[in-house]
Amino acid sequence: MDGQKPNSRQFKIAILWRGDAEARRAATPHNNRFHRIFEELDALGICAEPAVYAEEFAQEVCEQLLSASGVLVWVDPIHQGKTRGALDSLLREVASRGPWVSAHPDVT
Repeated sequence: MDGQKPNSRQFKIAILWRGDAEARRAATPHNNRFHRIFEELDALGICAEPAVYAEEFAQEVCEQLLSASGVLVWVDPIHQGKTRGALDSLLREVASRGPWVSAHPDVT
């Protein structure tokens, strides 16, 4: 590099949590329990976007995650009778294709 700091806006972080299709459609950086994380990333100049996940629209979420630089995962291992089995497979695929994945299934 030429001594210049990289523009942090070039990085996009997806913040992933479980929800239904309506929660995915309605999600913004301001209307969820992670709003402070969105605020802090924005203050650092990092673009962050909600990535609401459910098995029913996993492919759509996968495409979204592949367009990000990284993924912050906030999905309980067991939630309302669902496990992370399908999600962990998706996260492995995403990580193998480039984006950094927090709470990578092979580490947790």
